[in-house]
Amino acid sequence: ETAADNWTHLPSIEAAAAALPQTPTRVFLAIGKQALSVFANHPQHHYLLRLVDQPAAPLPLPHTTVTLARGPFDLAGDIALLRDHGSKLIIAKNAGGAGAEAKLIAARELGLRVLMIQRPAVPPRTTFARLDDILAWLDHTTDRGV
Repeated sequence: ETAADNWTHLPSIEAAAAALPQTPTRVFLAIGKQALSVFANHPQHHYLLRLVDQPAAPLPLPHTTVTLARGPFDLAGDIALLRDHGSKLIIAKNAGGAGAEAKLIAARELGLRVLMIQRPAVPPRTTFARLDDILAWLDHTTDRGV
């Protein structure tokens, strides 16, 4: 994220849906197809979905354009996609890494707002840096059934 980005960080997909404007807008919904029903309460928007496979069931959103494509995606292609569909807002998950970076750079170039869904917090866990510590932990926590 840079100073040129217009991102709003949100804790969940539900929070992103709640942050949508009331007035109809064109949204590039870059979250996959599993959580689309969360946006069913916001039917006034037109949603652009980029999916790997054609959905097997009807989508829960009345105004949707589906484009089928498999990444990696490049900046020129994502700028063209967003322009061609008149997208004004992107909703994306913070997946980390550079795999989904093109759409975010395209948003920056086009001056689009991004609702960024944060990664879930990693629960506390035991970590080790040395093999001896791992073996000792395994020896004391594993039921060997003998």
